Amino acid sequence: MPMSPDLATPIDGASVASASYRLSSAGFLPRARDWQVQLYERLSQQESDAGYLLLAPCGAGKTESVVIPALGLRRGGAPRRLFLIAQDGSPLDDYLYRMGPYLKSWASSDEVPRTLIVVPDGPGEEVFGIRYCADGTEEPTEEMNPLEADVDLVVTTFHRFLDLFFGGGGVHGLASSFAPTEGGLRRDLFFFDEAHGYSVDAFSRFHRLVEFLFAQDTDVIISSSTMPLPFQEELSFLEPIDAPGIANAAAPTIQFIATDDALDEIEQQIRRSYYINSRVFGVCETPVDADTLRSRLVGSYPHSVFLYHQGQPASERRRIYAQLRELEKEGEGYLLLTTGDAVENSDLDATVLISTVCPPENLIRRAGRCNRRGDLPDAKLVVVGARIEHASRTLNATQESSYLAYLVTAQDIVFLPEEWRRFI
Repeated sequence: MPMSPDLATPIDGASVASASYRLSSAGFLPRARDWQVQLYERLSQQESDAGYLLLAPCGAGKTESVVIPALGLRRGGAPRRLFLIAQDGSPLDDYLYRMGPYLKSWASSDEVPRTLIVVPDGPGEEVFGIRYCADGTEEPTEEMNPLEADVDLVVTTFHRFLDLFFGGGGVHGLASSFAPTEGGLRRDLFFFDEAHGYSVDAFSRFHRLVEFLFAQDTDVIISSSTMPLPFQEELSFLEPIDAPGIANAAAPTIQFIATDDALDEIEQQIRRSYYINSRVFGVCETPVDADTLRSRLVGSYPHSVFLYHQGQPASERRRIYAQLRELEKEGEGYLLLTTGDAVENSDLDATVLISTVCPPENLIRRAGRCNRRGDLPDAKLVVVGARIEHASRTLNATQESSYLAYLVTAQDIVFLPEEWRRFI
């Protein structure tokens, strides 16, 4: 459903929003799209309540559409404390890479420091915080409590978010954590970015939490590129926003190769596909498989192979992710060996993405990292294997059979996400 007509934007709204987008993204986002302008107008009002279900294709700009108006310039925008909640398993590296420059830019522009706290998903990873100062510098923050009122942005995963609010004081501890700033204008905004599960039980737990937060008169936004219609109907108390994708973007083609040795096939496909200045991703389901692929390929491509997955030390993983994004900015190619949960929560952009068979929702998200910017004319998605392995959820026999049967017919056709959503 489209955004309701009462969100009509004043003539100068687009220029204000686009100026903020340019400032926040150092020119990477030249102007806000129409739906982003409308959401910017609503979220930039201090007195405005937010309760939205944001449905948009991968790469449409969902994250920026919430973060920029919620945490932007303090002079013209509403000061909010934003909780950005990702799906379980997310390494969170992309959010740190993308949000840091935004916060630094805003702090320098209006001379109001911004504080970011990251509560990682991985076992053994510690909470850390960064304070972006008005003089353009950044430093570790001494305040490590994500529920402190002067924290601007908290980035975490769904189950860690539950730990934050309900692990200590229980449900009754939630309201006491909403400490308004002087004047009572600051509002908490809970932004769930693809954080919902796809099984009935997992979504039921997610639904109960969102309903509870909404009932507490807090601001809630859920964004998704794959949410099934029955789940959308369960969230009918939120206002739907149906955002379009990138206009005139060339969708990748898809090819399926049936094999009992998926790793060997990924290796062979990489050797056929990788060339200088291309970006080829080999996507496995476990860090062990990604490590195995690297050992097979590093001798042939010693300066181009990168490994990126949750099994790596956090500081090394974040460094590698930043290096990959910088290579993309420079138009350079690379060969990436990674896992599904890592690539699905990234903003990386592949020329060719070769993946093991995975559930349909994961396939849609992985395809969203293939020609993500919309400017590659020959992008290709290759799926290899014989069955779904290491799935994040279990499909019943009928679901899996029909999904695999359709996958078999997918030979060099354009990948259209709506065609695959029916299997979720």
